[in-house]
Amino acid sequence: MEIVVRRASLADAEALRELYVEAAGWIREAKGIEQWQESWFTPAFIERFIGEHAVFAATAEGRPVGCFSVHWADEDIWGELYHEDAGYVHKLVASRRHRGHGIGSRLLKQAADYIREQGKSWLRLDCMADNPALNAFYVRHGLTLRGRFDGDYSAHLYEMRLDAGAR
Repeated sequence: MEIVVRRASLADAEALRELYVEAAGWIREAKGIEQWQESWFTPAFIERFIGEHAVFAATAEGRPVGCFSVHWADEDIWGELYHEDAGYVHKLVASRRHRGHGIGSRLLKQAADYIREQGKSWLRLDCMADNPALNAFYVRHGLTLRGRFDGDYSAHLYEMRLDAGAR
């Protein structure tokens, strides 16, 4: 299955909203984790999300199979560990219907490439501390645990140094 990752547009909004709603339900029902709530992903939220951030949509066979965004600041979550030489990946989602096709891996690679192309040296993200499978996924993909955020939720903070020559 060929996966194409490109910048999302407002034309993608409904399909991406459906991916997030599906993921939120699955995480809660299958994993028992309150990470996202379906009600958060309103059409207005998704349109604002696409308009305000660098959002990327992954498609396979013309259908949306994944999404993520890159933000250039995340001081509230990273606190004293925050720095500006990073792209902060948020809301990475892969279709459950296409599990096993490497969508999450492809999205992380695309995020790293994009962040590197913007002249930044680090990919950073936060991940629900209570989701061991997702934490293990990020460690398997070369991210290093740097700390923990405790607020309305608890998250582990991961980062990966981006080699300027790697593609």
